Amino acid sequence: MKFKQFQFLKNEAIKKLISLDEEYRPFEPKIVSEVLSSDAIMLAYIGDAVYSMYIRQRIADMNISKVQVLHTLVTEFVCAKAQSKVLQQLEMSFTDDEQHIARRGRNSNVNVPKSSSVKEYRNSTAFEAVLGFLYETGQQDRLYELMGQAYSITLRGLSNG
Repeated sequence: MKFKQFQFLKNEAIKKLISLDEEYRPFEPKIVSEVLSSDAIMLAYIGDAVYSMYIRQRIADMNISKVQVLHTLVTEFVCAKAQSKVLQQLEMSFTDDEQHIARRGRNSNVNVPKSSSVKEYRNSTAFEAVLGFLYETGQQDRLYELMGQAYSITLRGLSNG
């Protein structure tokens, strides 16, 4: 994206944020059918934040005061490689809606960083999109169930070296 185009889009986004700020409403879960047609990348964006916060809270509960250790642990839980392994283990237990969102997330056009393979990054996007879907639709029990399973899967992988 060219710089001028980026600046224009950024300024338009700020205008929209200002108008939304004036009519702020607390979060309310959306209807499943509405979220099923949402942009999978936006769901992954939300899911990434939700999962990162969940992992940070779990790790912060250990009362480790060294930020470098905390950061390293969080990074190992939320990296594309770890999330790809989680998706591969959990995907068969997904509901039809979750499978639909995961498929759309995996097939989204994303820029893959050098730190992971294309498959790992697409799988991690799919996993995050499912978490974003559950968050947006207010399915808190299922969201925490999947994040807890993901935490356990990743922790076992870390402890096995």
